[in-house]
Amino acid sequence: MIFLLLEIIGLCFAALGARGRSWLSWALAFLAFDILRSRRKLVMQNLARAFGPETSVAVRSRVGRASVANFILTTLEFFAARWIFKQQKIDLIHAERLHEALSRKQGVYLMSIHCGNFEMMAYGLSQKFAHVHAPVKPVGKGQMALWVKRKRFAHGITEIANDSAEKKSRTTRIIEGLKKNEIVGFMVDQRRAKGILVPFFGDLAWTNSGLFYLWKQNSAPVIPVTIKRVGLNHHEISIHEEFVVENDENWKFDEFILKNTKKMNQCVEALVASNPQEYFWMHDRWRK
Repeated sequence: MIFLLLEIIGLCFAALGARGRSWLSWALAFLAFDILRSRRKLVMQNLARAFGPETSVAVRSRVGRASVANFILTTLEFFAARWIFKQQKIDLIHAERLHEALSRKQGVYLMSIHCGNFEMMAYGLSQKFAHVHAPVKPVGKGQMALWVKRKRFAHGITEIANDSAEKKSRTTRIIEGLKKNEIVGFMVDQRRAKGILVPFFGDLAWTNSGLFYLWKQNSAPVIPVTIKRVGLNHHEISIHEEFVVENDENWKFDEFILKNTKKMNQCVEALVASNPQEYFWMHDRWRK
């Protein structure tokens, strides 16, 4: 029953069309950000921390509102994915970089952030390059989580979550994906309880360093990738230059993790700064 209800909701969002979904997302963003002021304070604080307190309230409000609208639109598009994902025009910038990385037959670690429609990005890469494995936390619980998992799998994305029903560990499943010369996608821009404190936009932030723990066990090319909206039903996926993991044989393990995590955050800062209007500013990276 829940699956049917969720599919009906998705069909309704698909029926709105691209302009209707865009209009609805902006209307809901105005309601949430300007009227209810849900997470507005946090968003404004994050923007001031990232781009300096001298950035005007008007500019931060404009970017924050656009960020909320993008997140809402991404959610609407995911609900309607069954009907609209195949309608999207997806341009690939520097596709040769990912092709070259996959040609080494080691698989690829994808380094990405919550910017643009990141679900569309994973779908686009799975269609153009290779199956995508995504280490994630389940979205919701029970039937909701199962619905999301099945929807992602239908679009070429396998969730790798902590699941007591799975006989293999997350690490084992990730390495198996790499050995198939497939893509393992890491969203590296959110706080993790087991992360480490390293600078992010000039202040210490808890950062997920799991990518480098895995790289030490099974090395493979690390490729930063982002997606941005360039029009209605039109997205641009950029394959950035390979992230070179530094690995000095004289370093202790903790030093290896620390240096590469710091370097990763510098990369993330540049990716965020290139498209702040579509970045997910509602997450508290700097919470103590």
